[in-house]
Amino acid sequence: MKKLLVITACLALVLLCNIHPSTAQEKSTPTKYEYAIVKWDGPDRLYYNLPDKFEMTHISKNGPKIPGEAQEEEWCLAYAANKMAGDGWESINLNSRRILFRRAK
Repeated sequence: MKKLLVITACLALVLLCNIHPSTAQEKSTPTKYEYAIVKWDGPDRLYYNLPDKFEMTHISKNGPKIPGEAQEEEWCLAYAANKMAGDGWESINLNSRRILFRRAK
């Protein structure tokens, strides 16, 4: 009789634990984002498509000199990613010539 009572109590406890919704993560409020794209288009040319403006820059004219042994495309995109990160942008996607960024409004 004691075994039956203990088993019933354990099953009731398991059932109560499973019915109660867990709170492992807090519900976050939906965040609105703005997006930007940086595109590499040539030896040292970058296009910045920002939400409020478009900008074309030549890195060799406005920034540091590209190292001779570096691949220009990769170096320029890394330079742009670091510059955008400094302005609060987060990279969320990239391909061989473009990086998509976002930041909270």
